[in-house]
Amino acid sequence: MATINVLIAVDGAKLAQQVADGSINAGSANAPTVLGSYSSSDVYISMIAPNSAVSNGTQGQSELQIQANGGDSVEWAITTLDNNFDQTAFLYNGNFNPANAINTPLSYACGQAYAYLGTGNPATTTPTKFVNQVSTVTGTILKIGVKVQYTLSFVLVDNATGNTIGYFTWDPFINVN
Repeated sequence: MATINVLIAVDGAKLAQQVADGSINAGSANAPTVLGSYSSSDVYISMIAPNSAVSNGTQGQSELQIQANGGDSVEWAITTLDNNFDQTAFLYNGNFNPANAINTPLSYACGQAYAYLGTGNPATTTPTKFVNQVSTVTGTILKIGVKVQYTLSFVLVDNATGNTIGYFTWDPFINVN
């Protein structure tokens, strides 16, 4: 049983701009705005996973398809393209079809981890230790031999004001051996 890490990058600036100019609806927690699929959602979302887990050449796309086995865990982490500097994105919900293919409710975890970065301009080659906040969502595959289409929902927050920009959702896949 393996853990498949999936990193989700959201174009928070584009979503914030389009909510502000009325191009897309801000949605609500109970009715998040659907970002479309494939090329429509690729404008806002990019997902990556270890190459060995990706199927159908979908690395970097919003409709990432990963291969998993029964008992494997999928761990999703989300950030904005500016690393949560101007806006913060966090996952708050997920739905799966078939519903019994992955454990629900999902496990939401938020913790701290040490990380190391170079400091200065240009950055020194000697890294400096700092505390990084890490948030993940995990689900365990319960059913084998299925293709799971799922939705993940996230909220986008304006870091300058603390106000919610909007609630959004899209639908990637898991192919279970």
